[in-house]
Amino acid sequence: MEKKIEDHVKRVKNRLEKGRSVLEHLENVTTYDIGDVEPNMEQILFPPPLPDDRFYVATDERDPDALRVISDAGGVFLTDLLEMEDRRTFGWPLMLTDVRSLVEQMVLAHSAYFYGHIISSCAGRIVNMRAGRGADPRTALLD
Repeated sequence: MEKKIEDHVKRVKNRLEKGRSVLEHLENVTTYDIGDVEPNMEQILFPPPLPDDRFYVATDERDPDALRVISDAGGVFLTDLLEMEDRRTFGWPLMLTDVRSLVEQMVLAHSAYFYGHIISSCAGRIVNMRAGRGADPRTALLD
């Protein structure tokens, strides 16, 4: 959303800090306006992330310098989470971007807070998945 990666990372971290504040003050969990969905009470049972915690980043960015900037700012990527055992268990499909995208979507759907770009169909899908899991609408931001 910003022209320079450093500015974009600042924007993301600002939104995540606001999300952390939402989680700190979340008491009465509500759901999106869809039928037969129970509130996911994990949102108030687990403590919110700490101010200096690392944060998960799903991106299609490939520039090594930009990825380094994100990582240095606290970003964690799918490649940071996958272990050799995961690669052995799931094999070559885990190398395909569409399969990786599905794994990333599940990680984000289960996150304490989600921030994404409003024009991203992937971000919209994640919000829909969160809604189906009973996430409070205040725990996601699309801008």
